[in-house]
Amino acid sequence: MSEVSNTSINETYLQNGSHLDLPKDDYQVVIVILSRLQKYTNPVFCILGLLGNVIAATVFLSNSQRKTSCSLYLAARSVSDSGFLIALFVVWLSDIGIPAFNYDVICQLIIFLTYFCGFLSVWFVVALTTENFVRICHPFSVNKYCTTKIAKIVIFAFVVIALALYNFPLWTNKVVNNNGTMVCSRIPKYDVVQQALNYTDTLLTLVIPISIIICLMVTITVNVIQTYHRQRRLKGNRRDNKSKNPQGQVTKMLFSVSLIFIVLNLPSHAIRVYSTVSQLVFGMTEVSVLERSMHFAFYTLYYMNFAVNILLYLVFGPKFREEFMRIFLRRSKQRNELTMMGSEKRTLLESPEQVTHL
Repeated sequence: MSEVSNTSINETYLQNGSHLDLPKDDYQVVIVILSRLQKYTNPVFCILGLLGNVIAATVFLSNSQRKTSCSLYLAARSVSDSGFLIALFVVWLSDIGIPAFNYDVICQLIIFLTYFCGFLSVWFVVALTTENFVRICHPFSVNKYCTTKIAKIVIFAFVVIALALYNFPLWTNKVVNNNGTMVCSRIPKYDVVQQALNYTDTLLTLVIPISIIICLMVTITVNVIQTYHRQRRLKGNRRDNKSKNPQGQVTKMLFSVSLIFIVLNLPSHAIRVYSTVSQLVFGMTEVSVLERSMHFAFYTLYYMNFAVNILLYLVFGPKFREEFMRIFLRRSKQRNELTMMGSEKRTLLESPEQVTHL
């Protein structure tokens, strides 16, 4: 991200540090519709996503869950996703006329969060996919590499790297007066530095991690298919009760996390790479109406990625689902029972004649 304006966070991904000229076309009504639609979907993603991520982090850090490395990665991802959604919500407030974003400190902090949390979320998925690769393709190495100690080291390393790489928004941006309106903008003398860092960010949060995830998932899929056919040849048509295999349940959930991540992120990443290549290689500065429309549609999917993960955990994670019910549903049921018992006692105390009658 190079510049966050009052329009939306995703505006900056398309610009990638440049000011692109949009063609004047009657069909831009489509863009207006998609832009306005995003103003309704973004707060929904932010509110529901924050709630879901807080719940997910609570479950993954519970006593029974935090003993596994994948739970630590998923909890860390829930926290980083929440940070991104908070930044998106602040910018959305500016979109609807509440200038929460256009103040010094907040301006720099929000841009920093989008870079920092975006980087962490991507690389936590890489870590999860790598762990799934080890579990499926090298099961005898699970006890060596898939440990909570290694997970904590990896999480800490990612945080340190992200802080080192993405502190630049804190000193390359400021709030300026633009025709009477205060806007968060970058400092002109840092244009070259910020543009170079934006291209680096594209490489670090897009090209490299997506390539790693796709390669690992292809390898995992091939291995699973080969294992399935090998087991069929050895055991004939007899079915194994794999659904009750805890290892299989974990790998299924991790695979679903990686797959949905690719599905929701790849379109926006593709349009971002296309825009970057168009500028650097072909010198194109004008964005077509079609590209602009795809930009809004694909970034809606991108924002959704930060909000829907709890649904994956509930659907594909039996242990997560069990712990979720234990923490929230059963506790809520016990609270309701205690409330009812208290109400009954108060009723009896307030009606002594009923006690005498009994």
